[in-house]
Amino acid sequence: MKKIVSLILTAFLLLTLAACGTAQNEEQSTNANTKSPESTASTANETETTPDNTAETGSEQTVSGDGKILVVYFSWSGNLDKMAHWVADETGGDLVRVTAKEAYPENYNATADRAKNEVDNGIRPEINVDLTKEQMEQYDTVFFGFPVWWYDLPMSMWTFLESYDFSGKTVIPFFSHEGSSNGAGALPRVTELAKGANVRTDDALSIRGGSVASSENAVRDWVKGLNY
Repeated sequence: MKKIVSLILTAFLLLTLAACGTAQNEEQSTNANTKSPESTASTANETETTPDNTAETGSEQTVSGDGKILVVYFSWSGNLDKMAHWVADETGGDLVRVTAKEAYPENYNATADRAKNEVDNGIRPEINVDLTKEQMEQYDTVFFGFPVWWYDLPMSMWTFLESYDFSGKTVIPFFSHEGSSNGAGALPRVTELAKGANVRTDDALSIRGGSVASSENAVRDWVKGLNY
């Protein structure tokens, strides 16, 4: 009899522990999904607490006045800065960096919150970019670089695309991500906003944020494969 009671108690204890373990796993999964909806600044080291110090201090440009290829990009952590420089070096294109006039915070969570608010409310930040509409007309091809933020373009890049005429131009996206390797809603957004352009979404370059630093050859090979 004692043996039977002991077996029953053992079975009950095992069931209780299993139930607790399942509940704990479900809670952990829920918390992970809540905190990380690929949500935020999704370029690689954008999970660091401090961004690239040059990211929001001004726009970088090398507009030559007679170039046919433009490399334009937005970067918070510095990953897109690396990618854009490799693309510009490989193509010989002019380089233009887009920054927000109101700099994004250095703190990751604060930047994530601001980016979410901008996306949710359709806020187009004012941008720093020294590129006139007349200068834009000279380019036939635009390499367009961005991190995926909240499954979309950073809103500063909405501002850029809506500020220029892309009619007849070829636009080739390249981006970093933390899970949305297909670009989520960002690639359709480029097509939507770059009105009149041939947006080559099928040729877009996608690199996981954490792999950017070691991806120089991949970026250069991608450009060469496009015959630029």
